[in-house]
Amino acid sequence: MNCPYLEKGMTEMTETCVASVTLLAPTTEEAEEYCLTEEHYRCPLLLGHVLRSGAERAYSH
Repeated sequence: MNCPYLEKGMTEMTETCVASVTLLAPTTEEAEEYCLTEEHYRCPLLLGHVLRSGAERAYSH
């Protein structure tokens, strides 16, 4: 299972995490640990994304 927030970047060699505020490119080790396995839900960038989106909904009411 691959993380739905990991997308191909500007070149074939880079991938970008769109769950990151700064569109961070994870290192090979980070991608292997979080992005390319079923462990992607443990990725700190994805957790930050989920928390930010929840906070935005809470403050919009």
